[in-house]
Amino acid sequence: MTREMNGHIVKEAKAPLYKQKVEKGFHPYELGDKKIKVTLVKSPIACLKDQQQTVKALGLTKIRSFKIHNDNAAIRGMIFKVKHLVTVEEVE
Repeated sequence: MTREMNGHIVKEAKAPLYKQKVEKGFHPYELGDKKIKVTLVKSPIACLKDQQQTVKALGLTKIRSFKIHNDNAAIRGMIFKVKHLVTVEEVE
């Protein structure tokens, strides 16, 4: 499909569709068997506000406090955001 904008002819591109097959029982943040231990090793005081909120959402309040979480994509994304403040270990 073409369109005219400001005297120029512009071709419109369709956005790609990123639809996953949603099957019965599909849960993207499904709880797995693996667990990870997240420990706060540096203070988030001088960090950005969203990083401070991420540390709080992970359940970490004081330095050397730790929390055991299920290993899923949501937790991994939160850890990636504050990777300079925490250490991560696998728990069996």
